[in-house]
Amino acid sequence: MRILFLSEVLPHARVVSGAVNVNRRICLLAARGHEVGLAAFIRPSEVEFIPELRPALYEMELLPAPPERQWLRRAIVFGLRGVPGPFAEVRDRAMQQLVGRMIDRSHYDVVVAEFTGMGQYLHRNPYLPPVRRVISVHTCLTTALRRTIQLNPWSWASLRARLRLAAIERYEFAVYRSADQLLALSGEERVDLQRYAPDLRVSVVPYGVDTDHFRPRPDVPPEECLVYTGYFRQFDNRDAVFWFLREVWPRLRERWPALKFYIVGQAPPPEFYDAVRRDERIVVTGGVPDVADYLARARVYICPMRMGSGFRGKILQAMAAGVPVVATTMAAAGIPAQSGANMMLADTPDTMVRAINLLLEDAYLRQGIADRARDVTVERFAWPHCVDLLERVLTGLVT
Repeated sequence: MRILFLSEVLPHARVVSGAVNVNRRICLLAARGHEVGLAAFIRPSEVEFIPELRPALYEMELLPAPPERQWLRRAIVFGLRGVPGPFAEVRDRAMQQLVGRMIDRSHYDVVVAEFTGMGQYLHRNPYLPPVRRVISVHTCLTTALRRTIQLNPWSWASLRARLRLAAIERYEFAVYRSADQLLALSGEERVDLQRYAPDLRVSVVPYGVDTDHFRPRPDVPPEECLVYTGYFRQFDNRDAVFWFLREVWPRLRERWPALKFYIVGQAPPPEFYDAVRRDERIVVTGGVPDVADYLARARVYICPMRMGSGFRGKILQAMAAGVPVVATTMAAAGIPAQSGANMMLADTPDTMVRAINLLLEDAYLRQGIADRARDVTVERFAWPHCVDLLERVLTGLVT
């Protein structure tokens, strides 16, 4: 098959976000003999990663990422074109034209829009030739907004979500209905999508994990630390850190005087560094070459996410690396989580404090949970298995 991928970021292998998923899909499909093209937005910080991606690709076309639009510009785009904020952020006429030009020139069998925002380039695009269209839904924006409202109904974030919800839901599901196939990252996400629109064609193709790269590393001395990884331009990742620092960290800090908390990932906001200035045991790394190096030293990986939707591949990375995980039930969606067996589920501050304390105290429990978690990733989420599922869906569309 000849497959064109669309991505809102350059999908290189070292980013901490869903772009890793895109990278692995591209590289493994190419290794299986498919001709894979890429149309993506790129930022200056990503230019250095172009050479490592190019050998896997049949062709690659990159455009500068649209500048961040302030609220007035987003409102103008919505008023003129009916495109709500999250879609307006990655709205670009040059990308519309580029996608159409690449499909027309190279006769792709199928185009896969990775990330919901890129799905708009398969919807009412006047430059788009006939082609099989697939949208990979990393996050359902409508579901994420509804969770924000439910979490704290009287907050400013909730009020803002209420004001945006109707327009985003209407446009998002119009985009989804224009596709021949949707890819959901978990069964829970498929149920959510079809709850809004039962007629959608949705297949579950989960994140995978490189179980050779993310593996236990007994040669690395463990450190008394907690680790959380994320892409901090996303509000749900920032909220997770703020909640943890406010509700959980002070109690752990009192109990464990030497304990450190590593916040690992791109685009940390200034408030994270404010926390560092108040507490030297909080470490903000920014982007790093390889998150596996930080997982190798962790006693416990935490994922205290309360918002958003989709599948958290970073939890799989920690599980594959042999690090016991403490996560909210929402964060663990799509993973066969058994609390106390292959991870610890904790949805309240008290439960999370107790779970982390227990793991820090009991090395035998830590090892048992880590071993069983590793087994789950190897058996169900190794990349070849996940790409088998994707390849089957794409082949079914074009034959």
